[in-house]
Amino acid sequence: MKGEVYINSNQENLVYLSSKFSKLLKRRFGKGPEACNVFLKGNRFYVYMRQFITPAENVLMNQDQLELAHNFRSTVMNSVTQEFIPEVSKILGISFDYFFHDWNYDKNTGILLLDHAQPNHEEKIDNSFQTSLFHLIENVGSKYTKKPSSFKIVKFTQNICAIESKDVLLPLEKLAYEKGNVDLLLHHAWNIKDGYWKNKEQFESLFCRLIEDMFIMWDYKNNRNYLVFIFNKLTQ
Repeated sequence: MKGEVYINSNQENLVYLSSKFSKLLKRRFGKGPEACNVFLKGNRFYVYMRQFITPAENVLMNQDQLELAHNFRSTVMNSVTQEFIPEVSKILGISFDYFFHDWNYDKNTGILLLDHAQPNHEEKIDNSFQTSLFHLIENVGSKYTKKPSSFKIVKFTQNICAIESKDVLLPLEKLAYEKGNVDLLLHHAWNIKDGYWKNKEQFESLFCRLIEDMFIMWDYKNNRNYLVFIFNKLTQ
């Protein structure tokens, strides 16, 4: 699309932005995702991607160089996202102050989150279910990381559930971030996510939904993370 873009509905906004992001990825990586789904809730914008791995990344992964593959992708994604944010802000009328992403190379999927410094949305969820979910997250996470000071469900639909946790970093993790020890934090983050994957059936039982994918996006600067579940279209 060239020139000014005129969008008539929110759904058309999202379709346009999905296409725009896919084209940016293809231009920067040389390969776009086979599927790119976008979600908007409040001042948070999510992009879920499938089948995105490039031939160069495949070579690195086959040589057990996952760190290099991750660092390469993060560098390019940061550039793509910086270019994408002004377009999203123009179309949706929302300014975004932060962005985070996470990748599951074994499933060939990834997620991007654009966030606002003062988000205005929190899902209204049945108190009993919310308490059970937070309790399960706390119990599973206690084996791998610090107990958060608070939880908040920031998106919950038939396709996706996102939970924000605050005050999640141990003193050693804070120090690693301040010293720029990204590789240590990366491996620790992978270990934590593996721990949640091992308990997938417990979450599926609580959600009454099959979990297709799972991500954890870390905001080390603001001491928080986002745990995101992507649900299968088929229920249990």
